[in-house]
Amino acid sequence: MYDERSRELITRGNLDGIVSAAVFLRRFPRSPVRFVTSPAAAAGLLRSGGAEHAFLADIALTPSLASAVEEVGRHCPVTLIDHHESSLRAEWAVIDVSTSAAGLMYRQLAVDGMDATVSLADLYENEDTPLLRSMMDRMGIETLRRETEVLDFAWRLNVKDDAFRLAAAEGLASGLLPSCVAEIAERHAEMVRRDGWGKAIDSVRRCLRRDGTTAVMEFSGRRPSFHGFGSRALAEAARRDGCRYAVMINRGERESVVSLRSTAPGGVDLGRFVESFTAEHGVEGGGHPASAGARIPSDSAELLIEQLEALA
Repeated sequence: MYDERSRELITRGNLDGIVSAAVFLRRFPRSPVRFVTSPAAAAGLLRSGGAEHAFLADIALTPSLASAVEEVGRHCPVTLIDHHESSLRAEWAVIDVSTSAAGLMYRQLAVDGMDATVSLADLYENEDTPLLRSMMDRMGIETLRRETEVLDFAWRLNVKDDAFRLAAAEGLASGLLPSCVAEIAERHAEMVRRDGWGKAIDSVRRCLRRDGTTAVMEFSGRRPSFHGFGSRALAEAARRDGCRYAVMINRGERESVVSLRSTAPGGVDLGRFVESFTAEHGVEGGGHPASAGARIPSDSAELLIEQLEALA
């Protein structure tokens, strides 16, 4: 499907992004991979890149990213492979919300030999896919959950370490499970030794306020330390406190960065909610039914929580 010219991948640095990178490297083993935290950051990297074919994975198709792709696409092909809901459509975007980004890339690049590893991304993203069901029958759900935890805990030990993310992806690209990749297993063991997960939950619960069915954590500038677990710890702490949703707000002078999570199946489709809210109030956002993110005007932060509560 794709030629053998120079390529690069821009993807997120979470579990799905790391597995997406592994799939990409299995297909294109000598191609560069760069990790980002947001569509805006991906747009900047895309404009600065020099590949003959750029791939984007696990990055929501927002207006600013679409603008960057259209600009870069005049000079080289760009392919976006993603699973976030988006109202935008483009011939260069392959979007399937029923699978993980890694699972979709696995199909699109026609790669094989990584079924078990890719199924971990589906499990992480709560996607009930044929691949995941097959691996559950073969390996058992508890084994898959343990392997998912190994990789998820490992990258969170140092969330800024892209060198580790790349090394992890290279190890997984060989078809190994996370526990069989030495660098991943060692970091997971260290996170367990430090009790990072337990400390993260305790730290989050000290910062939460409750607004109806929503747990809200708000800060400005540097986020309190949650031992690398961030919004995942926020969602778990909210669940334990009986809240249906969790909202993290990093408030800036003009714009705020917001992360939303649901703590149980069903309820408000957060991806669509955020996309609708930002279309009316600015700036941009999107995501999945159970998790979403946005940049919004800071004076709209309380309105977002009010509208979420009205729908809950």
